[in-house]
Amino acid sequence: MKTIIVLLLSIIQIPCFIEGWISYFLNSIVKLLSSLIFFLAIISFVWWPLDMLCGSLWAGCEYMKRNLLGDKITFSQAVTLYTQLFPSL
Repeated sequence: MKTIIVLLLSIIQIPCFIEGWISYFLNSIVKLLSSLIFFLAIISFVWWPLDMLCGSLWAGCEYMKRNLLGDKITFSQAVTLYTQLFPSL
């Protein structure tokens, strides 16, 4: 039963992971453009709520998976794991 739950949580994490990489590339483009025209940096706030939602969902799934498997972590540690998936800008 635990295996099925972990598998379902992993499937839920896939769209969040994909959205995170899309957001990373969009932020890279905005960072490049905002070095030319500073006002364009405001564009990144458009998808910020979606980033926070997907990051929280991914971290919540990771938190539940790790705790089901006996590796007790906190939610803040799960959020740190999510942020470590992506290189820093």
